[in-house]
Amino acid sequence: MSKAGAVLLALTAYAVLSTGMVLMKKGIAWIGHKGPKDEAWRRDLEIWIAGFLLSNLYIIPILIVLGTLTPHVVAAFAGFGVVVLVLLSRAVLGELLYRSDAIFAGAIFLSIALLNISEPSPGKGALNIPLLAAAAMFPPLLFAAAFIEGMSRKVRAALFASASGTGTGMIIILMKVLVDLHGFRIVDYFRSPYAYLYLFFSLGSFIALQLAYRSGPMLRTGPLQYGSSIVYPAVCSVLVFGNVPRPLQIVSLAAIVLGVAGILRKHV
Repeated sequence: MSKAGAVLLALTAYAVLSTGMVLMKKGIAWIGHKGPKDEAWRRDLEIWIAGFLLSNLYIIPILIVLGTLTPHVVAAFAGFGVVVLVLLSRAVLGELLYRSDAIFAGAIFLSIALLNISEPSPGKGALNIPLLAAAAMFPPLLFAAAFIEGMSRKVRAALFASASGTGTGMIIILMKVLVDLHGFRIVDYFRSPYAYLYLFFSLGSFIALQLAYRSGPMLRTGPLQYGSSIVYPAVCSVLVFGNVPRPLQIVSLAAIVLGVAGILRKHV
């Protein structure tokens, strides 16, 4: 696949993910519904299921994209997903938009463009299994640390959010490993331990994020979770595959994280 095609597919994947998240929010009323299971309940359930399916189907185009782009570049498209999430929240849920949203969205788009323009021709890096194992241990350690007695709710929320974000980053890394080792032979994925690690981090990241929301305000946990989900794959990309980002890419990644934090601080 050409780089331009991969970029368009990555944008589409994160747009699909954001659409799924908004639909799940739109139909969330079916959970905890009291009273008869009437037409409104069934409608909410159908909307939620559609959102759930979209939120999980996005991994298919991401797998394809990882055959062309490096993990730190792919993870950066999560910034675009946040922009789509905010726009759809306005259109579907009636939430407010702010003038600063346009500024931060523009910064994210520019940074994603610079990130891809400065990306060298992709190559298949050597897989460093010991460093991959070390990277995989970090999110569970953050999660476990959140249960230390006597810890403040603020620190606990930060640890849960960081565990969720770094776990989400590991999902991208593990998908890249599967693509490098098995190409697009999906049947072979189920014979690989990396596929089950992927499932572990998918479930763990979801649980950690819910615990983060319970332990602290979204104003703090949201930017930390999204930021770490962008930064951690960049770190792992260097350690596990030897893909060293160029200086302009590092600046672009930082700008994407700041843009995401700027948008979320107004909306959570």
